[in-house]
Amino acid sequence: MLLNDFFSIKERTVDGNDTVYRLSLNAGHPIYQAHFQGNPITPGACIVQMVKELAEDFYGTALFIRKLGNVKFLSVINPLEHSEIEVRFSVKAPDSKTETVLQHPRHPVQSGQQPENHPSEHNPLVINALISHNQAICCKMNLVLEDATISKIPELQHRMEQQQLCVIIPTYNNAGTLAGVIDDVMRYTSSIIVVNDGSTDNTTEILTNYTGKIEIVSYEKNKGKGHALKCGFQRAIELGYNGAITLDSDGQHFASDIEAFLRSAETSPGALLVGQRMIEGRMPSKNNVANKMSNVLFTAQTARRLRDTQNGFRLYPLARMKGLLPFTSRYEAEMEMLIRAAWKGISIRPMPVHVYYAPDGERISHFRPGMDFLRISLLNTCFVVLAIFYGYPSMLFHKLFDKS
Repeated sequence: MLLNDFFSIKERTVDGNDTVYRLSLNAGHPIYQAHFQGNPITPGACIVQMVKELAEDFYGTALFIRKLGNVKFLSVINPLEHSEIEVRFSVKAPDSKTETVLQHPRHPVQSGQQPENHPSEHNPLVINALISHNQAICCKMNLVLEDATISKIPELQHRMEQQQLCVIIPTYNNAGTLAGVIDDVMRYTSSIIVVNDGSTDNTTEILTNYTGKIEIVSYEKNKGKGHALKCGFQRAIELGYNGAITLDSDGQHFASDIEAFLRSAETSPGALLVGQRMIEGRMPSKNNVANKMSNVLFTAQTARRLRDTQNGFRLYPLARMKGLLPFTSRYEAEMEMLIRAAWKGISIRPMPVHVYYAPDGERISHFRPGMDFLRISLLNTCFVVLAIFYGYPSMLFHKLFDKS
């Protein structure tokens, strides 16, 4: 919870169809210094969480974010310059074009009457929010919220167990978002493996709160995402899982998409499912160029087409990927596993997923442009040669003789 720690509520009023919160920001909170020492800013992920918690205050119930869209950061919120901000939001049903007045469950229209637009699993709400300072808009967004007290764990956990699936979350220095990601995933399943890839922030302290609730793999020295995934896969296999859904710990992915991965696993067992980012998660230009290059190389090396080969939200069919755990240790490992899976004849299918990108300057990336680009280039050079002498013959063999 950020409320009464990261920020506090000074006033709540109703203005027509809008509910307006005036907030005081706690400029001394260390999270403001997470990106630029001496130049405090409010992280985008925290702004989203702030709006969610205000909706929770209004409705008097725990909520979770099903979807985030139309996010626009127009200016940076500096807690030293903007000690007080205003959050204004209205609510409408997802399929309605008309906004409705928020009705607080603590103050229903008539005694004993619940508000018609109270959030639930079958009646989610779209919140249109504007965050401003002195009437200048800093940020705006749409959130789709559901009642978090209606847990999906009993149903989905049973289905995850039937498919022998778990969720693997590799993490390195993402303490600001890690707990939120784990909590969101825990709404769907308790079969979770978090791999702490030698984090130097307070990740270890955060994970102690989940001891006994989830599986935790940790080691002291950072070895890269590929190594973290390999450790997670090995632990999953030891625990008897046949498949693993992977997602990042930076808050970019939405746990609500796990259900879609599960449905596809039930109807297409043995397939490797690769997340494909949808329109509301337009990639930053640098990511977009790198992804397009990766897509072209993947097609050249496998004769298959994917539109989002760099997406880390995936379902790996571990039972079919024996011997395919990555031998590379960093970002190139995800591309490596895709190519080798294609060569082995494993079905690879795209899976539409939602995505959230923090604004420029706030996004935490551990990608090293020089070294990591060199490693990826060397890997692809090797795979282009291997594709001719091994990859294409192997795919032809599996196509002719592999009936599994």
